[in-house]
Amino acid sequence: MILIVGGTGALGSATTEKLLAQNTAVRVMTRNPIKAQALQALGAEVVQGDLRDRDSLLRACQGVNAIMASAHSIMGRGSEASKYIDEQGHKWLMEAAKTAGVWQFVYVSALGAAPDNPVPFFRIKYKMEQTLRSTGLPFTILRPTAFMESHAYGFIGKSILETGKVQLFGQGENPRNLWRPPMWLTLLCGHCWSRIWLGKCWKLAAQKT
Repeated sequence: MILIVGGTGALGSATTEKLLAQNTAVRVMTRNPIKAQALQALGAEVVQGDLRDRDSLLRACQGVNAIMASAHSIMGRGSEASKYIDEQGHKWLMEAAKTAGVWQFVYVSALGAAPDNPVPFFRIKYKMEQTLRSTGLPFTILRPTAFMESHAYGFIGKSILETGKVQLFGQGENPRNLWRPPMWLTLLCGHCWSRIWLGKCWKLAAQKT
C-alpha cells in the first residue's frame, strides 16, 4: 500500500490514477474527502488527514509500505503558511512514517532547494531534505522544476489570453525550465519505487529551457 499525501493535487491525483491502473494499492490522504471521490471510485482508499493535525498523520500512515509526500503550500498564508505545512507538517509526517515502519519515503522537494535561496519556500524544502536524511527512514528525494501545464498556462498564458498582460519575476528575459507531468508519471510509477533509488536525491528538469 502506497500513501499519497497531497493526493488530490495535480501531481498526486495523476500519480494515484497511474498506480491504480497498475493494480497498486493506494491510499489518498486529503483534508477534504469529497475532493477524492473520483479517485475513490477508481479504487483508492481515502482517508481524511491534515499536515497540521499530528494524530491524523499517524492514522494515515498505519499499514502502508511507502509514502509519496507531494503536498505543499508555496502560496499559503496564515494557518496554511509554508512554515506550518511544508516544515512542521512534513516533519510530523516523517515521524509518523518512522513510527509506522514505512520502508520508503519519497519526498517531492523542488529544484532550487538550498539553505541560501532568497525564497523561504525553497529554504524550507532544503531543511526538510536534511530532516528526512536524519530520520533513518529509507528515502528518495526528488527535486523537480516547475510543471509545464500549471506554469506555462496557469501563471503566464492564462493571464495573457484574458488581459493581454502578465506579471513576471525579474526582467522577463530569464529562461525557464519546465517539466511535463507525463514524464513524472513514468518516473513515479516505475523507477522511483525501486530500491536502487533509495538514499539519493534526483534533480528533475527538461534538457532545454
